Amino acid sequence: MSNKEALHQLYSQCKKINFDESYDLIASAEDSDEADFFRMATDLVLKQKQRKAVEENRF
Repeated sequence: MSNKEALHQLYSQCKKINFDESYDLIASAEDSDEADFFRMATDLVLKQKQRKAVEENRF
């Protein structure tokens, strides 16, 4: 699998993040770099969902 394909799959998986479990996900990180990655991924997906809600006037 190419890096491009792997990143597309990673993005698809990140969009399925359950935000109720985000703290546990971050706490399970093996090191601070991985925790930062998990934090940034959950923040990105949350921001995208917030933007969509605002665009659809569902706020």
